[in-house]
Amino acid sequence: MNYDLIVIGLSLILTIAIIFLSMVLLPITIVFILSIIYFRYKFTKNKDKSTINVAFFHPYCTAGGGGERVLWCAIRSLQNEYPGIKISVYTGDQKEDSEIFAMIKKTFNLMLDEKNCHFIRLKKRGLVEASRWPRFTLIGQSLGSMVLAWEALNLLNPDLFIDSMGYAFTYPIFKIFGGSHIAAYIHYPTISTDMLSKVSNSTESYNNNESISKSKFKTSAKLIYYKLFSKLYYLAGKFSNIVMCNGTWTANHIRNIWKIDRVSIVYPPVDVESRKAMPLNWMQRENIILSIAQFRPEKDHPLQLYTLAQLLQKYPIHKNELRTKLVMVGSCRDQQDRDRVESLRKLSIELGIESNVEFKIGIPIQELNRLLEISSVGIHTMWCEHFGIGVVELAAAGVIPVAHNSAGPKEDIVKHDQTGFLASTKEEYAEYIHEILAFREKYKDMQQKARESVDRFSQENFENHFKNSFSIFFDNKKNQ
Repeated sequence: MNYDLIVIGLSLILTIAIIFLSMVLLPITIVFILSIIYFRYKFTKNKDKSTINVAFFHPYCTAGGGGERVLWCAIRSLQNEYPGIKISVYTGDQKEDSEIFAMIKKTFNLMLDEKNCHFIRLKKRGLVEASRWPRFTLIGQSLGSMVLAWEALNLLNPDLFIDSMGYAFTYPIFKIFGGSHIAAYIHYPTISTDMLSKVSNSTESYNNNESISKSKFKTSAKLIYYKLFSKLYYLAGKFSNIVMCNGTWTANHIRNIWKIDRVSIVYPPVDVESRKAMPLNWMQRENIILSIAQFRPEKDHPLQLYTLAQLLQKYPIHKNELRTKLVMVGSCRDQQDRDRVESLRKLSIELGIESNVEFKIGIPIQELNRLLEISSVGIHTMWCEHFGIGVVELAAAGVIPVAHNSAGPKEDIVKHDQTGFLASTKEEYAEYIHEILAFREKYKDMQQKARESVDRFSQENFENHFKNSFSIFFDNKKNQ
């Protein structure tokens, strides 16, 4: 065998391959670089350098949840500290400005400078909705957010881009083509090691259904998909300049996934002052189990119904003498959420507990306050809740929380058997709730301790920490 000919042949094939790839990749690289130069020039040539433009990326600004309280309090803190800047919100909500400001007042009891809060309407919000991507939801929504970011950038190129909903794949769009400074307030990592472990361990959950968890092939395929996505998520995170997380659990995951140390914990704002003004009246409170959570699948509202069924079945005193009732308070973002509420109503009927359950959808803050004043126990059932604003509100109002034994509630909010209880199963939840309601006198001190533990989650603390995160950026801008 003539090895010299083989070597020459292989060298020739390799040379042809290199030439071919160079002919293909080099033009693509050149076009990409020229595109960046062109669009960077296009987006910056007419910029008003006399004003600092700050834009929040929050496609669902009227959803009415804890994330929206963060948005409006963040805007208020910047308005108060830096009155000369111009603030805008990228949103897919098409309501009139006056309607949005009225909603902010009604839902959160917050007043903003309406003259310096502008709304930039986006038309492609449907691209980031989970229903749009029934398969490969993570990558689909991420790609959709990039298209939405491109639409946003064409409407306004801000000096400071603040993502307040967790769309990390928007960062390279604004950084590369707009030259914006990127800040992120992260409520929940798009992917986490907990999600990887659930798939790896074939654990069934809302984002890992039975058909996948019981198939070794599908589990392996999904694990590869998740790992590849986590690499892309890591790359997107590298474009950020300022990173804030809402609690210990989220911060640890972001540090781990993005491999960065510049992560600060800024607890979300909770209206603890008005809640603490409510009378404790422990012995006069009603036997109400109060749930405060948006009707999303990850909140695991079915577990609350199964808990109530377990409680009523094991301890009939709650159905007869104590007349214990579960009140589920929350908002709905879309038709899927409304359908979810209807499914919960049907489940309560199937379990035979419908007379002990009430659903309160999108109620005004006055009604929520009334419920907080008269309820005794709060229930929270989301596994790996990033923080748990609802849990803090319960504790501040004198409602003893029974929260999920994971993530935010476990690491930042509830000290088990001191300021509330931590549970994972319907049996555990039912036992703790029974203890509190059936032996009320014993838990008077716990109510007081729970209230005293929440001062660090006040709106004032949030606004101070949030605006301080941008002090270097604004100082540099002033000196330019």
